[in-house]
Amino acid sequence: MVSQELQNRIAEYAERSRAGMVEDLKALVRIPSVSRAGADGLPFGRACAQVLEEALRLAEGHGLTAQSCGGYYGLAQYGAGDKTIGLFSHLDVVPEGNNWINSPYEPVEKDGLLIGRGVADNKNAAVVSMYVMKAFRELGLPLRSKISLFLGCSEETGMEDIDRFVAEQPMPDFSIVPDASFPVCHGEKGIFSCEARCKAPWQQLRSLTGGTVGNMVPDSASAVLPAEAGLVARLEEAAARAEGITVTAAGEEITVSATGLGAHAAQPQGGDNAIRKLCRFLADIPALAEGDRAVCGFVADTLSDCYGEALGIACQDEPSGRLTAISGVAETREGCLVVHYNIRYPVTHRGELVRQGLEKTFSAAGWSFTQKSDSAPIYLPADSPAVQVLSQVYADVTGKDATPYVVGGGTYARHLKNAVAFGMESEIDAGLPKGHGGVHEPDEAVRVDDLVEALRIYILSVLEIDEVLHQH
Repeated sequence: MVSQELQNRIAEYAERSRAGMVEDLKALVRIPSVSRAGADGLPFGRACAQVLEEALRLAEGHGLTAQSCGGYYGLAQYGAGDKTIGLFSHLDVVPEGNNWINSPYEPVEKDGLLIGRGVADNKNAAVVSMYVMKAFRELGLPLRSKISLFLGCSEETGMEDIDRFVAEQPMPDFSIVPDASFPVCHGEKGIFSCEARCKAPWQQLRSLTGGTVGNMVPDSASAVLPAEAGLVARLEEAAARAEGITVTAAGEEITVSATGLGAHAAQPQGGDNAIRKLCRFLADIPALAEGDRAVCGFVADTLSDCYGEALGIACQDEPSGRLTAISGVAETREGCLVVHYNIRYPVTHRGELVRQGLEKTFSAAGWSFTQKSDSAPIYLPADSPAVQVLSQVYADVTGKDATPYVVGGGTYARHLKNAVAFGMESEIDAGLPKGHGGVHEPDEAVRVDDLVEALRIYILSVLEIDEVLHQH
């Protein structure tokens, strides 16, 4: 247990690191590091190369050993123990998008907030982790392990960086990934993706498309049909009774569009799947070809719930709750409908069972089925020593509930062994319009006080994990 005297010294160090962390974070945010694989002849483009170079320069300035590993990722290290504690961050960001009130790449500090793309996802973790390692050197804290900070450059675009790390580097004995919410995320559901293809081509429809990415409930979908006599009027009459359906006719084509509500595949319950809505609408139009109605009806049925019941794969467990399933993308390929599915299955379940259930469902309907990926779940029991000590640190520093939780999303942790996601995202009331201030949103923001608090939490966490690793 860390003494009160040492806790006080750590708190003082965290407070006097406030200004330095802000300036270091600003330096990283000013670089628009959207990962672009292979751009400019570099692993993830020029901006990611620049931000990695800047991060390594900052690390060396804090007295750490730092190196670039082929431009795919960087490592900053401190200590020389027989065990390694890994800290994992990423320097790449999602594109800035639209509707910013402030400048995305010229960070603004106001009202206790720092605003700019990447301040919360995930450049803050890189900076705070550097100050964690600096604390051990500056304060002379006891440490028997080596601390290694991973600086990734493609977390937002497929995680090729962490795959390369796993192939090239020894695995840390325990890893903390500050890319989630506090308290401890001790499990991440399995992520299974596949596509199902109708073997029968469209009879009347020319195309049906929806969504843009597989891991989001789509907010739009559309179908194109020939402008046959009387069909426009029948579609418009039905659309007038349906919510979120519009019909437009232009030349020899009719376009039927559905508007839904987007949501992440990990939490689809609040979404409204536009593919489902469109398919259900078309399936209920008697004037359409019977075969096309049957195809649309089948797809609508598979999406009638978000728990995999209609797909024949429903399951749940105590740590992580129910399986969730969505279709994020539908497309017409060579005249046939292809629907992409994204499933998040419980941590004690197996992807093989998901595959078997889906194959049975689609085979019975005469559809072909292709598995695209299966990222196995990770899970450390809530009563494991590492989860318990991290939970206790969080409770001691913040006074808040520290019950560990499981998510349906994925972080670097699922690529590692003995790893958890632990902080440092939080809800922000930035005094901004709805849809601003959060991760991936315009005017992404972080509280400076949260950086200081997180620094205390992570220093104490490394001390406690160091003890856990050396108990045997």
